[in-house]
Formats: sequence, structure tokens, C-alpha cells
Amino acid sequence: MKKLLCLIILLIGMPAISEVISGEIKKETRRNINQIYDSNTNVPLEGVIIKIPSKNYETRTKKDGSFKLGTKIDAPTIMSIAKSGYKPYSVTLNQSRKNPIQVGIEKTTPKDIIVETDMIHVGDDSYSERSANAGEFSLNSVGYFYTKDFNVNPLKENEELFLVIGSIIGIDTLEAQKMGQSKVLTAYSSPPEVFFNGNKIAEIKINADGQKINIPKGLIKQNNNVTIKTGHNMHKVNSVDYDDIEFTNLMLEIK
Repeated sequence: MKKLLCLIILLIGMPAISEVISGEIKKETRRNINQIYDSNTNVPLEGVIIKIPSKNYETRTKKDGSFKLGTKIDAPTIMSIAKSGYKPYSVTLNQSRKNPIQVGIEKTTPKDIIVETDMIHVGDDSYSERSANAGEFSLNSVGYFYTKDFNVNPLKENEELFLVIGSIIGIDTLEAQKMGQSKVLTAYSSPPEVFFNGNKIAEIKINADGQKINIPKGLIKQNNNVTIKTGHNMHKVNSVDYDDIEFTNLMLEIK
């Protein structure tokens, strides 16, 4: 099972039938339906956009926050959740799941910086069918790296800046292989690398949701740049064979 390093938004278990009260608003939440709600008030949310990019599938929640997942999930697959005024959220669904999907999403704050909400494919479009999540790739590669510019206001002395990666799949590192995420048995790749203003700040060794990376204060400027570079096959010596990965929902949080 993938280890979640951090969650942007908490998945909260609900009673079988419970009444959630927020001011004058009363909503009924039920455990036996797929449902999206406000993580602070527990009030179900209408009009939330639910996407399964690999299936080209999209739907929206009803007034009670419920939705139907009208597509078959036959492999670990990213589901993206979006609503205006809320932080983008994504989760990797497993085909063996039995319980309804109950997700609480969190409102954005003035300090949040949304870097990317689209699904991004990085690599060379050449991969084994045994590669992690190979059957779920939905896009062509943008190249062996992704980069984006953004601005950051000066931080206070007690504040820290974090890069949050909503979901990432396709990583074929040795660690991912040991966890059963990658089925490639004859080779493995180096981990994707994360750079901030040209400085390497992290390696991503497993496929997971909500991975959070602390950005050293000394690297932060007003105008900044984040780059994610995919890994490469460690067993190839005569040419570079880039690992193909997909990720979505990059965000910067100030804590």
C-alpha cells in the first residue's frame, strides 16, 4: 500500500447517518454514497468537479455532495477533485476498493499558490507494460522535465514554504519495485528530482498522494521557478531511457 507522506486534505470517516450543522445550514451525510464535503464544516458540497483523466471521465457532485463514478477502475488511477475557492485535491484510487469515496476538501487561503492543476506527463513515451501505472497514462510526454514560474511574497520569520504534489504515478525506482508498485523485474529507474530555482531540493522515490517538500528559505525569491525532472533507467549505459511519470495538482503552502 502506498505510504502517504502528507495529506493536503483529510479523508474523514462519517457516521452511518449524521446531521452536520454549520450556522443555519443543516445537511445529511451518509456513509453509503460517494460524497465530497467541506473538511472544516462537514457540509456536503454541490458542483464539485470530479475527473478521472486516464478514462477521460468527468462528473459533478449533486446538492447533497454525492456523485456516481460511472467508469470502471481496473488499476491504480488518479481521481482529481476541484471546486472554486477550494484547494485542488487528488487521490489515487485502487481497483480493489470496497468502501464509498468520502472526501473532505479544504478552502484556499490568501497564502496558497496554485502552481498546476492539469495532469502532466514527463518522460519519453517509451515504457514497459509492467511499468508502474503504465496502463493508466493518459497523455503524451511534454519532455523529460516540467518547469513553472511563480511569485512568492516575503515570508514572515516563523513561516515555512512547502511544495505539495497532489498525486504522482509511474515511478519505477527500486523502492517502488519493492513496494509492488512497479512490476519491472529486470531494471529500475533513478528517482524523479525536484528543483527550486535551479537547486535540487528532493527526490521522489515512490508513487503516492500528497507528498510535501519543505523549501529552504535561502532559496526563496520574489520570482521563483520549480522543476520536476523524471528519472532514467539505471541499467542502460549506451543511451538515456527516461522513466515515464504523470502527476497533477502542484501547490505551494505557507505554514
